[in-house]
Amino acid sequence: MSSQLRWGVNKYQDASSRMSPALLRARSRYTKRNIATGIVIAGIVCGIYAYAATATGSDDFSDVPMPPVPENKIERLRRERGGESRT
Repeated sequence: MSSQLRWGVNKYQDASSRMSPALLRARSRYTKRNIATGIVIAGIVCGIYAYAATATGSDDFSDVPMPPVPENKIERLRRERGGESRT
């Protein structure tokens, strides 16, 4: 039988929907284990994120050939950007 009784009375919550002392006692034995599990999962997630950030941050694209840009497009871009030139 679930915690919900036939007439809608919940034995684990009082009238104000707070946890009853019985539910607090039942959950207390799992609190440390749940905190430890949460820390482990958060550590794994942070480790994967850090690995991915460092692995992709070290990519070097200097060996990728760039197609030549026509001179008229370069001039048009310079005019649109206000004559900025990067050398």
